[in-house]
Amino acid sequence: MIFTRNATKLLTSLFLASFYIPGAMAQDGYQQAPSPSRGKLQNEQDETPIHKTQSSDRDVLIIESTSQKKKVTIKQLQEKAIRNHPSQKIAENAIQAERGIRAQAGLRPNPKLRYQAEEIGAEGKAGKQGFTLEQEFGTGERRRLLVQLSDCSLEKLDWSKQIAIAKILNDVRSLAYRVLISQKKIEFHRQLVSISQAAEDNARSAISAGSIEITQLHFIQLQNQTRQAQLMLTQELNVKEALEKKLAVMIGVPDEPIGEIVDDPEALGNNEQLSENATLDSILERSPEIAKKKAEILEKQAALAFERSPQKEISIEGGALYDFADKMTIAQVGVGIPIRINNNNEGNIQRATAEFFAAQRELEKLQLKLRADFADVFSTYKSAKDEVQTYQQKILPDLEKVFSMSQQAYQQGQINFLELSSVRTTYVESFVNYLEALERLANSIVKIEGTLLENSLED
Repeated sequence: MIFTRNATKLLTSLFLASFYIPGAMAQDGYQQAPSPSRGKLQNEQDETPIHKTQSSDRDVLIIESTSQKKKVTIKQLQEKAIRNHPSQKIAENAIQAERGIRAQAGLRPNPKLRYQAEEIGAEGKAGKQGFTLEQEFGTGERRRLLVQLSDCSLEKLDWSKQIAIAKILNDVRSLAYRVLISQKKIEFHRQLVSISQAAEDNARSAISAGSIEITQLHFIQLQNQTRQAQLMLTQELNVKEALEKKLAVMIGVPDEPIGEIVDDPEALGNNEQLSENATLDSILERSPEIAKKKAEILEKQAALAFERSPQKEISIEGGALYDFADKMTIAQVGVGIPIRINNNNEGNIQRATAEFFAAQRELEKLQLKLRADFADVFSTYKSAKDEVQTYQQKILPDLEKVFSMSQQAYQQGQINFLELSSVRTTYVESFVNYLEALERLANSIVKIEGTLLENSLED
């Protein structure tokens, strides 16, 4: 889930709540906002189930303890998905079916054994009865063309399998990055909940001490901000849980936990900048979709060659009949040759020709589509790459320094509360924007490195 501007405003208000009581700030100090360079928060817990219990004063956030999750990498999840995902198995079954067709196409036609009887009952006799054997010859060329056609179909189906595998790998990797980034959002929300609760505690203490700076209205506002912060944390935990379930489904084990993913999506910001032209050329060269279309063109060409091949089947028949009347054996020989008078296979040739040229146009269409899709994805990649690197290397580190200096200046009375709040507001908005850019960057890199393939559960 990507933060909205409204969510940013709410997060900002939560930070401001921690500064609502100047006296409490001077006593408790400041709680540093989460930084992408720090990894997990100092007091962060790995447990995720959330429940609320009602106390006499306010809602208290309870985080239940859970067992240690098994650590896994994205590569391990991908390997598991390949073993279990039905798309890969469906593609393999299609290949096995086509191998059966190929084996059948290379077989010679079976001979025909025919029983014949003539003049039965003539002059009270059994007539002529016997058996003949018929065999077709001259079918070798058409069988060869059928085998060639099946070979082309096998190559096309093999590329279909490669497409299915690529989609599985890309979907798993994309979902894994979303889970990891969702975890960073959860860490951020937990920090905000802690800040909001600290501000509320300070306000309660000030009211109990008889402070006139805090009114009941202010205290109610702080309570509502704490509840909103808790709700946002719970919402993000639910999002992460849904993503993990979807990832488990993609892996093919929907009833098993996926474990704790140890990869770091923030490392993507350090990768070398991709060249647009070289990357596009690489996608067009590596794309299994293009390879499949080329194999389909060869398949249609083989089908056209088969339809154009002359039918040279010659049937030779030989046998013997026994003449019960004359009590003698009669030999019988026959030859059958097809004569193309009414049917020269024109319709099938026309169909096969049209399908061959249509396959060529489909390849051109796919190449244009990949170029158009790449333009959008690479544009997103460039923007997100620049944004992530700028936040990681310049904006967030500088804002941390500015905030630290502002904190000291405020404690020494050199700046006022509003000036300090403005610095903190800028940091919150920047960190939220950074997480959004990181998610866009991860998604675009997965698409580019995966030749723009996705949606393995769709046909």
